[in-house]
Amino acid sequence: MRKVVREELAALTNGDLLTIAEAAALIRGGERTIQEWFRSGHLKRMKHGRKVLVSRTELMEVLKQEPAALSETELEARANQLLGRAG
Repeated sequence: MRKVVREELAALTNGDLLTIAEAAALIRGGERTIQEWFRSGHLKRMKHGRKVLVSRTELMEVLKQEPAALSETELEARANQLLGRAG
């Protein structure tokens, strides 16, 4: 239990969390895909107030397992673009 809390706190402080809309944009898919991944257990749903959030790191891991996934470089570039980061 403590490990899970530590991971969630680390995600909050590292800016690792995305909204469902941001996650869907990152994968170039729909919000339904993200919801399905929650239901199937591929992704863990986190709540911050009323917002449902997903770990960017976890999302990247799921994408690596998908057959039509983007390359690691493309994923990083897309994530940085969505999060407004340079690089």
